[in-house]
Amino acid sequence: MNTYKESLIDGLNTLLADPKVFLLGEDVEEPYGGAYTITKGMSTRFPGKVLNTPMSEQGFTGMGVGMALAGYKPIIEIMFGDFSTLIMDQILNHASKFVEGFEKELHLVVRDPMGGYRGYGATHSQSLEKLFVGLPHIAVISPSVLHEPGELLVKAMNLGVPVIFAENKLDYTRKMFRAEKIAETFEIKYHGGDLPIAEAGFPDETPELTLISYGGLIHPLLQMMYDLYMEEEVAVRLLDISSLSPMDFDLIHSLVENDNKVFTVEEGHIPFGIGDGIISHLAQRGMKCRFRSIGASQHIIGTSREAEALALPQIDDIKKLILKSVESDG
Repeated sequence: MNTYKESLIDGLNTLLADPKVFLLGEDVEEPYGGAYTITKGMSTRFPGKVLNTPMSEQGFTGMGVGMALAGYKPIIEIMFGDFSTLIMDQILNHASKFVEGFEKELHLVVRDPMGGYRGYGATHSQSLEKLFVGLPHIAVISPSVLHEPGELLVKAMNLGVPVIFAENKLDYTRKMFRAEKIAETFEIKYHGGDLPIAEAGFPDETPELTLISYGGLIHPLLQMMYDLYMEEEVAVRLLDISSLSPMDFDLIHSLVENDNKVFTVEEGHIPFGIGDGIISHLAQRGMKCRFRSIGASQHIIGTSREAEALALPQIDDIKKLILKSVESDG
């Protein structure tokens, strides 16, 4: 699949072919096909398996948890990831507890479109995946243009625990990175098992700095890396983590243990973000290097471009920070 959206649709089609899989959400049936038209045509292709629900995230998520307990495999679509705050009780205080308390696998995936930069305002632009990270028996998976979202979605359904599948809204309109013109400049490697870490760098170049990120920021960060390399001859490496929770800290440490500079980048608010958690674990393993976590500032995400820029991390600012860090060594 050449686009993120095509890959995601392919994964949904694969899952819905299973008689135990159902998809629940607001306006997911024809003619709407979901807020981002990801489920367009699926209610016709799979009659009775793609179900419109009332506007109650608590209600239809609770229904999904009950279906999972009964042996079905529900996919729950939340229209905006901001509304995942409404399902915290069902996922944390119920579904995740059943896995260990009842010694029962639950096959349940919540598709959760996150992210800003679209002018949608303070309650429709947040990246809240960190709220679910680090909790027992809850997986948080974030696909990107380096990780096939459709393949990750199928794997997510087989984990046997409730999954927050944090898609990024901007990625719906993007190509997979291998289809981009600049892709041939990069060397891409994958480390780990079914939910790997993607490594993007430049062949035969020793990186001056490593970025660790995920999700919707991967696309603009790769373009920024290309520009830095071509314009400034600065080689930066990127690690793209697909499984935010559980996170393979041992693998991350093995990939960066010899680095001198490690920056983490996320759309979510910092401090106390996912990047801070990564840096903490690396420091606890005795790693000594220049760390920096980059993310949204302590402002709400406004509707205007100026208000968004006040809150959300800006690629130009990240580029300047990298150049300043590299130049300070010169």
